[in-house]
Amino acid sequence: MNDVPPQGDRQPPVALPRERLTLPGPRAAWWLLAMLSLSVPLAAHLAGEPETTVEQPDALTSELRGRTFIWRLISNTQPQIQAQHDKKPPTDPTETKVKLAEDADWRELVAHAAKIDATNADQPANAREQVIVHALAVEHPERAVALAREVTVLSADVRALLTGLPDAPTASVMDKHAALAQLRSRGFGHGWSAYQRDHARQLAYERLDDLETARKLNASLRERDNRVVPTWSAAAMLLLIALFVGGAFWFGAFFRALSAAPGTHPGRDWVLSRYPGLPRDLPYLTDPLIPWLGFGGWLTGYLLASLALAAMAGQRSMSGLGVLFQSGVGVLTAIAIVQTFARHPPGLPHAARLSVKSDSLHEAPQISLPQAFLAALRVLAALLPVMLAVVLILALGGITTAEHPVSGLVFADLDPLQLSAIGVTVTLLAPLGEELIFRGFFYRALRMRLGVWPALVITSLAFSALHPSLGPYFVLSAAFCLAYEWTGSLWTSMLLHGLWNGLSFAVLVGVAVS
Repeated sequence: MNDVPPQGDRQPPVALPRERLTLPGPRAAWWLLAMLSLSVPLAAHLAGEPETTVEQPDALTSELRGRTFIWRLISNTQPQIQAQHDKKPPTDPTETKVKLAEDADWRELVAHAAKIDATNADQPANAREQVIVHALAVEHPERAVALAREVTVLSADVRALLTGLPDAPTASVMDKHAALAQLRSRGFGHGWSAYQRDHARQLAYERLDDLETARKLNASLRERDNRVVPTWSAAAMLLLIALFVGGAFWFGAFFRALSAAPGTHPGRDWVLSRYPGLPRDLPYLTDPLIPWLGFGGWLTGYLLASLALAAMAGQRSMSGLGVLFQSGVGVLTAIAIVQTFARHPPGLPHAARLSVKSDSLHEAPQISLPQAFLAALRVLAALLPVMLAVVLILALGGITTAEHPVSGLVFADLDPLQLSAIGVTVTLLAPLGEELIFRGFFYRALRMRLGVWPALVITSLAFSALHPSLGPYFVLSAAFCLAYEWTGSLWTSMLLHGLWNGLSFAVLVGVAVS
């Protein structure tokens, strides 16, 4: 007798067969083991796992690099408009309001830096020095000079940049020859972004009459801008188009809902009819212990990989290759768990429903990889305005979203090998391992017993607990679950996850180098 329920709606079976794992010893001991395998790695994650923690940049550093990145794009894509705006006196009321807003924003930024310096007695002017360098890099020397007057002691690098500026305080500048020697030193600007360092240094060379070096630096900056700016401008346009398409989707759905006859759901029915969706099959045994034991085992695998890295590296900060290794362990552990608990061999394709072909009437038809990619693009377009709304709501509530998990590594001085390792991790390995365990295993096992929405909420809470920000990552996980539910293929959620991580990583790299 076939115990797989027939294909129908997207709810779990009404009656589940009683299937339990054959385990030695009392079940209470296995439940305790499952809870320990969940709680111990989660506690280590929340505590920061200090031996292998990725050092995160402070909020001020991220904000300054983001501001520099935006200024870099605007100043290169609209140089004439920007120049005219800078030269035009603020006589127009609108321009006056913009100028006042910019001044207020600058005062808030300086106050933030001063507050940070007040709490760091060992580095009394580090934050304000960052703001000074940012002001010089975005060609606001008057602001840099004004802030330099408020700082008693400045580093030699910043003093060299200030040398030659009109009205710069005497204590904040150097002799011309000493300043040139400092600008040429190998360790100049350590910890600053490459663009901030080189652009501020180029302007300093011009003021100090070293025009040959200034021209070389300017040529190098222009060469980089000629590669970076068009790429980012095209990417920004594509994102705006995707945001417009996503907004049109939600507007159309809302309009359909308003114009629908009572008791009908034409918009929802149209969306659901595009793809077969997940069937009401039972990819795992119905033992309630399975999702928690498997998920806990996956977390434990990550923790063991982290401890192994700490033992091998003997350092507090993780490298890009270390992140790659840890994610690789996560993928292998996820595959092992899916294979172990699947009801039908081969376990991985059936349980995860990647691309299995079956003549059974109870199997849903499978979509192809191009179809899954198209579905991922559709969900991504619909997701963008939702994520934008979530971030805006959190910002209005005074809640700042946390940094990207690997932002500390990207913001550091990484060589191409380390950066490539991080890119492979976030765009390939992390989506593969996390989607296998969260959607292909945890969500599916919970969905069998609880239905779509309770399984979605529990899975998304677990997913967001392992990431920096609860709200945005909960929404992301919900989108991944719905994409999987909509198409019936884990390829869709994997591709969607990879696209989102790829976009985030690309923006992070752009900000880091600016």
